[in-house]
Amino acid sequence: MRHSKVYAILFLAISIFAFSYDYEFKDLGSAQKVATIENKMIIAMFSAQSCYYCKLFDKDTLSDKAVQDFMRANYVFVRLEESNYKTTFMGKTYTNSQLFSLFGIRGTPTFIFLLGNSLVTQVPGYMPPTDFLKALKYLIRVTEENYKETFENYVKKADNLTGKPKVINVSKTDADYIIKYDKNSEQVDKVPEKIDINRVYVTYSEDVAKKLNEAGVIRVLLVK
Repeated sequence: MRHSKVYAILFLAISIFAFSYDYEFKDLGSAQKVATIENKMIIAMFSAQSCYYCKLFDKDTLSDKAVQDFMRANYVFVRLEESNYKTTFMGKTYTNSQLFSLFGIRGTPTFIFLLGNSLVTQVPGYMPPTDFLKALKYLIRVTEENYKETFENYVKKADNLTGKPKVINVSKTDADYIIKYDKNSEQVDKVPEKIDINRVYVTYSEDVAKKLNEAGVIRVLLVK
């Protein structure tokens, strides 16, 4: 009984101080479209309101600045909770509850990593910020550089990876979609005085796109 009371108190404390990531999506279909346009991986976090470790992840890991910056630059993050909310994913309509079944989710939190239409990996359980950031960097190394070393060996090494800067040609329609739905995006017609390399910059200028890329911005969308 004593342990139950302690657990309840901890759960309440974490609930009160739970952190919300400003750039997360709630709709997998929208997240997939943004990820496709920006050529990024999706992190789908299967979560629940009553999940202690989901709230602990929010409080400890999702609030970490290094985690936030790396996710903004390289991933599209979507949080999914069981409900009758409907979305269109890979050409089919699913409720969030059906997505839990589709991916075989047995507990929360569970993290699904998707690249395009392919499942990269599935990771169950809570991870503290240092471990989660290592996992995020490792998966970028694997998917973008064909990195072959095991994760067990990789975690023993320091890695200052921020991401691979890319200029991506997009249509005006896709650019408008990004500006509307990606809170991490910004349309610019000149190089900002203060550049955020983790932000998605959208521009019609090839010169601006080139300069942002040279400055190390991870994603620049050039409207063609």
